[in-house]
Amino acid sequence: MSTIGFGDLAQSHVMRRHTTQAKLDMARLSEELTLGKASDTPRHLSGDMGPLLAIDSGLARLDGFGAVTRKLALFSDAMQTSLSTIASLALDAATGLISASGTAATTHVNTASSAAHSALKSTISTLNTRFGDRSLFAGMDTTSIAVADSETLLTAVETAVSTAGATDVASVEAVLDSWFSTPGAYQGTGYLGAAGLAPVPISAGEEVALDITADDPAIRATLKGLVMASLVDRGLFTGQPSVQKDLAQRAGEVLMAGETDRAYLAARLGGMQSQIDRAQTRNESEAAALGIARTGMVEIDPYETATRLQDAETQLQLIYTLTARISRLSLADYL
Repeated sequence: MSTIGFGDLAQSHVMRRHTTQAKLDMARLSEELTLGKASDTPRHLSGDMGPLLAIDSGLARLDGFGAVTRKLALFSDAMQTSLSTIASLALDAATGLISASGTAATTHVNTASSAAHSALKSTISTLNTRFGDRSLFAGMDTTSIAVADSETLLTAVETAVSTAGATDVASVEAVLDSWFSTPGAYQGTGYLGAAGLAPVPISAGEEVALDITADDPAIRATLKGLVMASLVDRGLFTGQPSVQKDLAQRAGEVLMAGETDRAYLAARLGGMQSQIDRAQTRNESEAAALGIARTGMVEIDPYETATRLQDAETQLQLIYTLTARISRLSLADYL
């Protein structure tokens, strides 16, 4: 009975293929043992990629939420710092105005009014603070400054006071109340922004809107008090020191009364900051849990992998040994 065998060339190809496969197995197993995870994920999961893809989708979604909450946290921190600065400026101006109006010296009133004028400039500068390329208090119009400069603001108010023919503190305050609440006056000449920022998703089913703008009633009341005092510094009721003193005192009272509203505004922003912080914590916890689950799906058994690597090494050594023996085989040995 005849037998069919492999020729020398065919046998050489077979040995070469086995050698290549053994080397590939060793490289793959070495990589898996080093990284602790499967190099061929579909093969490791027997083709069932659905759960892994679901986890990857969840991680990508949480990564997006993470980018949003990190930016919102920094943005809200900058807003809170600005509100704190404005509150401090207003309180200092109020204290100085009320204290000065309680004395008979006109110079004290002038000094306090001048300080309030400087506080107005600083307040407007703070309201126009930018976070990166975005305006903090301009609402949806993030590229615009929030409030016009103090000169523009005071010129517009002086025109309104002059047009109304205000002759006492009450009539001046009435003009200011109307100007700061009428569309086309402060909302157009003074406030240059837009409506508050729209809600932004920060986690699954949760949104937050950092919608505080320089058009907020607490901000407008603060600007009103500072503008009232600045009018004295700019010479309103010159030659009528008693009226100027009363106007300065009323400006101080307006600023002092607005302290509660400024505190509420800061507290409202603080609530948003807490909401963002809680969402960050939940998202990070969920991402950590999904990461652990994903690792469990793609990780390999180091002991099994080490055993398979040793088997591959043994197989390769055996192939080399066989190849060496075949290469030394002579005709005499064959016969």
